Amino acid sequence: MASPTTSSSQDLPALELSFADYLEATNLYPGLKTVTCVAQDGRLVLSAHHSSPEVDDPRALLRELEAAFVELITGVGLPDATWLGVDEVPVRICLRLKSARHPYATHTFTWRVEDAARSVFPTEQEGIPLNGDETTSSPELLHGGDSLTEDKKTIDAGSTAVAGSPGQPTVGESSLDPSPGSQSRNGHPPSSALAEPDDPDSKPLSDRAIALPDATIEPPTSLAWLQGGWSWMVAQILSLSQYWAYGLAAVIVLGSGIFAYALSRPCVVGGCDRIDHATEFYDDAQLQLGGSPDGEALRTAQSDLQAAIDLLIPIPHWSAYYETAQTNLRQYESDVAALNALIQAKDKGLEAANLSQDPPHPVERWVDVQLLWQQSIDLLETIPPESPASAYAQQKLAEYRDNHKAIGRRILAEEEAEANFSTAIQTGQLARQRMETAESLAGWQLAAKEWQAAIKGLSVIPRGTSAYGEAQDYLKDYRQQFAKASSRASLEENSTRFYQQAVHAAREAKAYEAKNQWTLAVTQWRQAVTSAQQISPESTLGSEAGALLEAYQPALTQAQNRLSTAVALQTLTQTIGTVCEGSATPCSVTEDPSQIQVTLSSQYAEPLRQAITPPAADGTFAFTNELSLPVQQLLEEIMTISHQIDRQVAIYDSHGGFVARYRPDLGGFIKN
Repeated sequence: MASPTTSSSQDLPALELSFADYLEATNLYPGLKTVTCVAQDGRLVLSAHHSSPEVDDPRALLRELEAAFVELITGVGLPDATWLGVDEVPVRICLRLKSARHPYATHTFTWRVEDAARSVFPTEQEGIPLNGDETTSSPELLHGGDSLTEDKKTIDAGSTAVAGSPGQPTVGESSLDPSPGSQSRNGHPPSSALAEPDDPDSKPLSDRAIALPDATIEPPTSLAWLQGGWSWMVAQILSLSQYWAYGLAAVIVLGSGIFAYALSRPCVVGGCDRIDHATEFYDDAQLQLGGSPDGEALRTAQSDLQAAIDLLIPIPHWSAYYETAQTNLRQYESDVAALNALIQAKDKGLEAANLSQDPPHPVERWVDVQLLWQQSIDLLETIPPESPASAYAQQKLAEYRDNHKAIGRRILAEEEAEANFSTAIQTGQLARQRMETAESLAGWQLAAKEWQAAIKGLSVIPRGTSAYGEAQDYLKDYRQQFAKASSRASLEENSTRFYQQAVHAAREAKAYEAKNQWTLAVTQWRQAVTSAQQISPESTLGSEAGALLEAYQPALTQAQNRLSTAVALQTLTQTIGTVCEGSATPCSVTEDPSQIQVTLSSQYAEPLRQAITPPAADGTFAFTNELSLPVQQLLEEIMTISHQIDRQVAIYDSHGGFVARYRPDLGGFIKN
């Protein structure tokens, strides 16, 4: 089935006028005076407007309007060459109150060209016999049967074929032979040839010989027979001489309808005010587009341009104003296309602006916004410089490009923010694991460093990004964790330093002890103990600090004792040196692990041996002989030192003989 190629709206004034006459004559429904007829997008739309109220049974009225359309369209026809060759036309009939914008009832059907043909050439089934007999029919006539006589199948010799009108199929081209080669292009046999004598005017039309082909004669299923197929019609009528009345009626009806239709087209008779009105609409549209038009001005300009186009489209090609109309039409269509692109660009820009509201948004939404701006830019770039909308389009183009770049920066900021946020979260998780497993200063320092890096990553996320709010929540926790890790790392660092100081001081103290430098040894042992005490028990070195103290404190005490002994021995040595000064046999003081040994010269050792009495019941001795003052001072010094260092002091003579031993626990001398 062929279909029309119309893509814009076309008014059908001839059909509207026919409907107006029909409604006035029939008074089909009270208040129904007009039917608006429009050819739009390949179908016919008929709108019947009437006053209130709505029809109780709209289906009946719609059927009446359908029947009226089928009757009227046969005499009116369809406009323009775009409807040629159409077999079927969709038709919609709408019932609408005059005060309403939308119909309250509709009816859709399909009008076929063959229906119009049957209204002119009725078939036998419709009550008109093909052979002129009111009661019988002849199938042979319909199907090329043998009942046709040879006289009816022949034509006078020397006859010539009648050709169709220019642009129409040739009728009965050269032969009446119903062979396959003589089939017409639409699958039907060619029409019967009209035989004429050499002088066409020498015989009346009724005397001319008529011959019928063997095949059935059918009207073509195309709208061409309604719009110019004169040759075919005449040939059909002449070939059906017995149907002369019907053929003549068809010629009259169709010819008058087509001729009336052709003359009723715009700008065919008289002037063409459509071009002037279209120009006025066009000028108004240009005024609307001046400066910086708002949305209402753009829509008004669009409506004006479309009105100008709608005025020019119906002007037919046989109009004297056709070329002018087409020139203007091309300009108007170009301008309305540019304006449509501008309006679409602004609509997309508005959609992009609306999507951008109330940031922040995720990257996916910003990408959608940027795509809308790019689509707007692409639409604006299609507007030619000569368009009335070009100046405003260039203005919006610069604005939209700036917006496109701004959204690009937004996308970059969002991507960087997401990347920083993701990295910071991963770093924070690692820092938390470090804290849970840290067993040394290095572990805590690394944990603090990881927390610091995570905080830095979250801090660089800019305000206005979708990750900013969540980043701020994480920052509070991360800063607390960083403070804990930093405090623990500082504690570990101090504990490690004190541990190292304690170990180093103990090492120095031992070195001084080896040199009998007890004063320095005591000083280092004290430093070792003090440093060990400063190691935090909460640190990883807390347990080792306890072990250090267990070793260093006794060492300090021992060193202090050794220092006291050394000081006492030094004093005793000085005293003995004073006592023995000038003696031929030197006096000396020596130390071993069990006691202090004092060696005196014989002149001092012997009197001391004689002066000591036998031991008393408690084991002590007294001095029987009076000793010299230096010796008494020496003995007092020995007793004092023995008590100070809590050690025994043994006295020997210069020959190594034992003289006496002072025991601080007994408080006296013994001779063993």
